[in-house]
Amino acid sequence: MLMLGLGAAAAALPAATAHGEPLPGDLGPGPGAPTPEAAAPPILWQDEFNGPAGSPPDPASWFIVPQRETIRNPVEWDKPFNMGRYVTDQEHVFQDGNGNLVIRATEGPGANIQEKFASAKIIGNWRGGVGTTWEARVKLNCLTNGAWPAFWLINDNPVRGGEVDLFEWYGNQDWPSGTTVHARLDGTQFQTFKHPIDSNWHTWRMTWKPEGMYFWRDYEPGMEPFWTVRADSLGEWPFNDPGFTMAPVFNIAIGGSGGREPAGGNYPAEMLVDWIRVF
Repeated sequence: MLMLGLGAAAAALPAATAHGEPLPGDLGPGPGAPTPEAAAPPILWQDEFNGPAGSPPDPASWFIVPQRETIRNPVEWDKPFNMGRYVTDQEHVFQDGNGNLVIRATEGPGANIQEKFASAKIIGNWRGGVGTTWEARVKLNCLTNGAWPAFWLINDNPVRGGEVDLFEWYGNQDWPSGTTVHARLDGTQFQTFKHPIDSNWHTWRMTWKPEGMYFWRDYEPGMEPFWTVRADSLGEWPFNDPGFTMAPVFNIAIGGSGGREPAGGNYPAEMLVDWIRVF
């Protein structure tokens, strides 16, 4: 989601920091589930999305982005008329009453993608730093033409920003899905691990240590990470800068370079988030 940026949403990101000391590997699957190797570490921040049906995500925890960001020097697919809009209404981002957050993309009348398609994006009001582990349980009922769903972490400092895409799927029928670490927001310093993404429930987990980042899908004690990015493997590594923190993001973008043409896709399309936990 690098090229989308945060735009006006940056002002909503608090500057608070939090540092835990989890280790890669045998941390256990989450709160309330200690393992023989180690008891689950204390939760620093979480949302279980247990609100009433139809209610928005807790405004103390989440900022709902009011509009799609514009792209500097856009290619054709990143011009505004080729990108679906973000909205804040409770048709497109809401809790379902069954313990899930729903981000929904819909199709309506209109002359172009911007007019016809609406979806949502939320950014956490909490930020964590090095030493934290991030995990969310997500289901993607949105793997269709034109959709571009992702779970990511962002620090949008224009000088020393960074982004971590725990997963990203592209409905453009061209780019392979996967996991990416961006050490610069201009797209010049990054590593990507390509892997398939499906529509089943999965937990996506990243442990952020001074020596690098470790990634798991459906973590169990003793499981090796499916990918590791060392801090010395890129020309720059802002993630160890003093005070560097990131905020979580969930969204479905429609159109743009990663989604492209949504015609022929199945809408409405939804991302379900069961929970997010940071420890």
